[in-house]
Amino acid sequence: MRDISRRQFFVGTTTVATGLAFATTSQGHKMSITAAARDRLIDTRDSVSLERAQLITEGYRRYADEPVVVRRALSFAYLLDHMTLDLESNPIFAGNTAEQPRAWALLPEHSFQIPAQAPLEHDWLQGYSLERHIPEDIRSYWVDRSFGTEAGIGHLAVGLNIVVHRGLAALVADARAQADTGDEAVRQNRRAFAIACEGVIRWAERYRNEASRLAQQTDDPELRRVLLRMAEALEHVPARPARNLYEGLQAILLVHLATALEGHGYSISIGLPDRVLAPFANESDHQTELIAAFMLKMAANSVWGSFSKTQAITIGGVDGEGRDQCNALTLAFLDACDALRLPDPHLFLRWHANIASSVKERAIDMLARGVTQPLLVGDEETAHGLIEAGIAPEDAWNYCVIGCNEIGIPGKLYRSATGPSLNFAEQLAAVLQNGALKSADDMPALLGSYESRLTEQLRQAFRWEDDWWEAMAEQVPTPFTSAVMHGAIERGRDMHTAGVYPHGCLFERGFSNAVNGLIAIEHLVFREQRHELAALAGALNDDFADEALRSAIARCPKWGNDDPEADRWARDLLELRTRVVEKLTAESNRPRVCCHVVRSLHWLDGLQHGATPDGRRRGESYAACIGPEPRHAQKGPTAILNSVRHLEPRRFYRGGYNLNLTFPPDCQTGLGNTALAALTETFFANGGQELQISVLDPAILREAMDHPERHPHVLVRIAGFTARFATLSRMQQEALVQRAEDASRVA
Repeated sequence: MRDISRRQFFVGTTTVATGLAFATTSQGHKMSITAAARDRLIDTRDSVSLERAQLITEGYRRYADEPVVVRRALSFAYLLDHMTLDLESNPIFAGNTAEQPRAWALLPEHSFQIPAQAPLEHDWLQGYSLERHIPEDIRSYWVDRSFGTEAGIGHLAVGLNIVVHRGLAALVADARAQADTGDEAVRQNRRAFAIACEGVIRWAERYRNEASRLAQQTDDPELRRVLLRMAEALEHVPARPARNLYEGLQAILLVHLATALEGHGYSISIGLPDRVLAPFANESDHQTELIAAFMLKMAANSVWGSFSKTQAITIGGVDGEGRDQCNALTLAFLDACDALRLPDPHLFLRWHANIASSVKERAIDMLARGVTQPLLVGDEETAHGLIEAGIAPEDAWNYCVIGCNEIGIPGKLYRSATGPSLNFAEQLAAVLQNGALKSADDMPALLGSYESRLTEQLRQAFRWEDDWWEAMAEQVPTPFTSAVMHGAIERGRDMHTAGVYPHGCLFERGFSNAVNGLIAIEHLVFREQRHELAALAGALNDDFADEALRSAIARCPKWGNDDPEADRWARDLLELRTRVVEKLTAESNRPRVCCHVVRSLHWLDGLQHGATPDGRRRGESYAACIGPEPRHAQKGPTAILNSVRHLEPRRFYRGGYNLNLTFPPDCQTGLGNTALAALTETFFANGGQELQISVLDPAILREAMDHPERHPHVLVRIAGFTARFATLSRMQQEALVQRAEDASRVA
């Protein structure tokens, strides 16, 4: 065990008493060791760990003469061979990323930066710097070596079938068998793949030995039992195929956490575990306890402490023949999620017409009670959209969520954590502020200029993305993650350049604001001719000092109210963007999918951008999802869903979109499980793709702002991540209270 002094500098954070007894599963089984692990995790404060940074630096120095990819593999294995093992915080499963949960495991090969969204989500991170804690020898070593981004590619799910049903030893054998074929780069990559996988196998052996040692020392018979079970399993997995549910979960966990340790921060997701582990499913409540402990281990991933890593788990769905894939494990994941009430990992349920009634009823009941999970994704639009994007049908029907709400294929289709982004409203404002356009004669002329600007902006962004992927493969390759993705060993190339599907992604925001801006321009400038474009451009420059103009904009129709005119503008905007992307795809011969994803970026963009034509002032946030801003939702949830279902995601959002739908407590509105189920079924049957349902009581939220200890377990969904309301920044809390009040107003 390494010196615990590597963990330093506790970071201030909101700590709330747990108070709430651990929830009971649908089978009535209470969880003892797991419940204690959950409470410890919740009560643990954030700290900064220097261990990973020190060990990776030592590895880079030790293997400095090796090719980059081999140096990365050897340094990764060196980290796993020497890092502290934590079998105390959650002794059900092996695996940790730092000496204790919530200890930030730093990624110096990328940077020492705190993610830009973190201070927006947690007040205690505002103005905080990790670099001040870094010893000078480590800081100076990485000055000219860090890649400069927050973390690795992320937004991926590895090939779980490989992990569970083949094992890492088979991957080592594959890499070794082809070690002498291909050019020098290919041979070095395969060498690195084998080294990295062998490192994870040895890591498991270390845990096995430690579990055996601790089992002999404890006087607690239950703890001894679980430690001996762990030791027995680790003699087999992840090197070889799993033989039962426990071994399958343990193999997945070690690979998941090893992937995080290799340098991925955001959105390392668990593909479709209920499908992959289906051969081990049974009807006992014991599997719910195992899955709860499994999810707790994921929650303890401390690459960025308590800041959400958006680790998605996807369950349910149909296969290519339309057969429902729900099983006993699907229900067990729902039960475990309900019992734990953890914000991360977040659970997605694939929805379809033939979904098992027991799964549907359980999910709807959780949502109606305000659990905020599972998040729902419609199979029909999502799978067909992937097929139309060039994904093989057998893979398209195997899709999963790989982050906040982005869609991917386990082991085959993933996203760039820092891929090209488009804020529709920001670019519309830029067009208006171009002096040559202040006298445009009509909307087609304005839209032509808008399309030209988007084309040039995205052309540059796509070129940058292509260069970035190549640079990642050259400078910070990920040999372990690559090895557990399909095709990398066969091709002998890093996952950044050897993916089964080469699709890039365009991340979008500001959609609702742009639609409302276009409506306002058409009404006030060209239809009613009450204002000149020059006057609107001037209003953007002076941040709407003319309150009369802003009031006029506010009176125009708004997107998300089942208004035919607004719905038409939403479609026209997506048609325009699609023309641009298709044109650029033809130029580069690289397909792109589009995804509307926000998380906290609507706040970050808002703080950085000036005023926009929808009346938004400088510094104000953009819309938090693809639906209307809450203050503009004038006709309730049915109208919102009617508008959004027209967006044709199989064509326009093949990478996914996020839609928040907020209800007041059902005791106030009469909203019951039956009504919520009918609303959900209708939405997905008529073209809906993704739905994030929250039931929020504004009175409770306001009380929780002032007295967090009274409501420590209130979970909320915020445009791509889930959080405990009591730990959120004041800015986020106030926005959620407003959202809840607006939902109550239009109910």
